[in-house]
Amino acid sequence: MTGPAGFAITVPDSWFEIDVHPDTRNTAISALVNGRVREVPELLPHRAALTRALRGVARTAYANGAAYCGAMVQGFDEALLTASVTVSIVRPPGNDTDASAVTAQLRPLARTGADAPWREVVQAELPEIGGVARTRGVEDVVLPEGEGWIRSVMMQTFVPFPGPDPDRIAVITASSPILPLAEDLLDLFDAVTGTFRFVPAGS
Repeated sequence: MTGPAGFAITVPDSWFEIDVHPDTRNTAISALVNGRVREVPELLPHRAALTRALRGVARTAYANGAAYCGAMVQGFDEALLTASVTVSIVRPPGNDTDASAVTAQLRPLARTGADAPWREVVQAELPEIGGVARTRGVEDVVLPEGEGWIRSVMMQTFVPFPGPDPDRIAVITASSPILPLAEDLLDLFDAVTGTFRFVPAGS
């Protein structure tokens, strides 16, 4: 049986799909932002902030070994609303890709206050894939290059590669620092993650 060649995931049309490689990302992001501003002139006052935000997302994604990065950056009055979805390919915890085995390696975190981090460990169903392990909640995300951390709404979904002897999982990580919109963002992250699929070799 031939395994998949890769994966695909779909983000909303208003999102940006970002080149995360250090050698090319700055030029690619500048071109991406300029193109979007031409399409949506209302973004012009936010162009510099938009570029900085996307470069920050790309640096964090690359530092975490992401193979894919999509980002939402929307201007709202004087602020920017941001979110990102990344896909990383890793070895499974405990070298077992079974959903129940992956779930057993994950740890919930009880809520201790309105602004405190929390984490639920759940099972999710992905179309064409089936049951997978997932965490959802609010966590402190470490920034690259010793820049500190930022508290974020986060969802991580652990999807084993198909095949008779799978040894990799795709970790789909969706996050946003916009804590007041936590429940809406978790619904959005669930919808985006639900578009994930493996691409057969030769397709």
